[in-house]
Amino acid sequence: MPDKNKLKIEEDDPAINSLVSMLKLPKGKINIQIDNKPSFSLDFRHDKVSIDVKDATIFNMSEENGDDLGIFEKIKAVKKVAQVLDNNNLTISILRKGKKAISLGKDASPTLSRLLTGSDDIQIDSVRQAAKLGKVMKKSEDD
Repeated sequence: MPDKNKLKIEEDDPAINSLVSMLKLPKGKINIQIDNKPSFSLDFRHDKVSIDVKDATIFNMSEENGDDLGIFEKIKAVKKVAQVLDNNNLTISILRKGKKAISLGKDASPTLSRLLTGSDDIQIDSVRQAAKLGKVMKKSEDD
């Protein structure tokens, strides 16, 4: 039985690499609304994808939360995803209400965040925006 407290992400997984490659195909913007409120938008531009989170509580809307992963497991998983993005020449930027919080992948140029994550593929663009995004997501997990 697989351990639900471990994420299984492998850099050489063909399915993950195919999914990442497909993210480079579309060009344009998608705005998502839930209950007539802007929730997030996706902006595709060749080798860059921006995810602008307007309402972080949407990430914890499922009935069954079951997320027992610790912070180190989460960082480990994000490091693997960021490496796959870099290997496929793709950058994903996560924004909070239009302000850049975190960049993953090819164009990430971490300085201080390298000490926190141990990765060259994860850049914390704004500690303030990343913290606010994390705080809202954590609050919605506790509700």
